[in-house]
Amino acid sequence: MLTLSRRALRVDVPMIAALVLLAVLARFAGRGVVTVDMRTFYGWYADLTAHGVWHGLSQEIGNYNAPFLYLLALTTVLPGPMVLKIKLVWVVFDLLLVFFTYRTVALRWPGRRIPALAALVVALLPTVVINASFWGQTDSMWAAFALGGVYYLLRDKPWWGVAMCTVALAFKPQGIFIFPLLLLLVLAGRIRWRNLLAAPAVYVALCVPAMLAGRNPIELLTLYDPGRQAIHVPDLTSNAPSAYVYFPIDIRVETVKTLGYLFTAALILGVCYVLAARRVTITPYRMILAATVFSILMPYTLPGMHERYFYLADVLTVVLAFYRPRLWYVPLLVQASSLLSYGPYLFRHDPRLISPMVLGALMLAALIVTGYALLREAAVAPLPAVKEPRSTEPRSTEPQIAGRPAPPAPRSEPVDLDDPQRVPSAR
Repeated sequence: MLTLSRRALRVDVPMIAALVLLAVLARFAGRGVVTVDMRTFYGWYADLTAHGVWHGLSQEIGNYNAPFLYLLALTTVLPGPMVLKIKLVWVVFDLLLVFFTYRTVALRWPGRRIPALAALVVALLPTVVINASFWGQTDSMWAAFALGGVYYLLRDKPWWGVAMCTVALAFKPQGIFIFPLLLLLVLAGRIRWRNLLAAPAVYVALCVPAMLAGRNPIELLTLYDPGRQAIHVPDLTSNAPSAYVYFPIDIRVETVKTLGYLFTAALILGVCYVLAARRVTITPYRMILAATVFSILMPYTLPGMHERYFYLADVLTVVLAFYRPRLWYVPLLVQASSLLSYGPYLFRHDPRLISPMVLGALMLAALIVTGYALLREAAVAPLPAVKEPRSTEPRSTEPQIAGRPAPPAPRSEPVDLDDPQRVPSAR
């Protein structure tokens, strides 16, 4: 046994080291790329330093929340070229994302090999590599904390889980993609309503430093107002492979957006209600599955989404595949759709080379597969037990036969619709 263990180490350690090196080199390759988004961050950096870092936190700089500005302020004290130190801070959250991937998969697969494999797959996902180190974007920040929230919820630590999900929301409004999972867990009785009190407490606490610096609390706490955020994405979709690729309209856009918000809310409430009403037991697999469904559903049906907003779905589908290997093709569908949608922005290629409708169809296929797997759990779950009303029929007045009690009065029993022998067509 000891010999086998040593042989395994001789094979595993060099392989893992090689993959880690590849992940590092992949990020190093994009170190000098300056995108339009990076130039935007340069402008925010200049505004922050122009007012003085501390006093700069009191200003309404950019359209990101205060925690992001804290990190941008951190880059002012780091040495080196601006592009490198900004990307270096962003890439740190790639490490946090990989860490929570490892820990989450380790809950399903004890040992080191499979969790390490899952972590390396996420570290080498094209969209994960591109986002921070090449594009210079910050989606690993909110996604890492969202995955951390799922991890703590799996460990039955709801206060930590809600807190981590709230940190994700505090970094970017896309952190809301994980909150339907909290609603489902509350309705299913997995966590309590009072655990949700961690959300406002953590959110406000993260804004306190900026408030102490002098920023208007009302302005800061209403930063995510749809009216303030929607102006940054006036179209129904910004290269996102969502449902709106099938609606290339430029009139009555605001009305369609409102309907899109309401439709998304109705879908989320419907899914949560069905699972809770059928009393589906939220196992670890079902929790991962539900989180995955919501991470695809929300950016797919919400208007005004960027292509990057499927980032959490990119990661969660990988985790889901390790929890349920027969769904191995789902991360391939999501990754293909998500990655190919980056082309028009990053490389300025003609979007007609790959039709947005094709990319939207790939994402829809992933949504259908995961949604069916989740709702099928509700379809096969037994109906909640219904108390049988007390019988009001009179007792039998037939005389007893010697040595034998009188037969009881007939009673009507409820039909078990989940018993295939009673009702062959019930399923």
